Amino acid sequence: MGEMATLVEGTPGSRPVSDLTTVPLLRRVVESLATMRPGRYTVYLGRPDPAAVRAEWDQEVALLRCARRAVVTTPDTTPLPQEADRRDPGLGWLAHVWFSAVIGEDTAMAVLCQPDPIHPQEAWLLTDPTAVRRFVAAVEGELARPDPQLLAV
Repeated sequence: MGEMATLVEGTPGSRPVSDLTTVPLLRRVVESLATMRPGRYTVYLGRPDPAAVRAEWDQEVALLRCARRAVVTTPDTTPLPQEADRRDPGLGWLAHVWFSAVIGEDTAMAVLCQPDPIHPQEAWLLTDPTAVRRFVAAVEGELARPDPQLLAV
């Protein structure tokens, strides 16, 4: 059982992706929620690899500009449009998880994978709004955690 399984296993509306070749397709399906109805969804993205974001720059910018609010957990070296709220993933589990979560008033979906959507070793699809909100709450909790290296100084 992987790291992400520990995070989401047992959550209603979450299931492992058995065919890992479908992860890019699932990611497009999840992200299309925001692009089909611009301004209605909050988008949370985990993008640990700045080079991958640069390679998909046009798609990422279009997605972020369609969101009502966009939160991206990514290193400072990742280029982002000014509309995005950048969060540093730190050294915890967020530094190793690539995810797209789209949340609306009545609907939400997310796809998460490690280490990236092109070469996933583990992936999960969340289709229940409660499961997606639980995952986003775990992301927010990780982002709010103090950095142990800073505390040691």
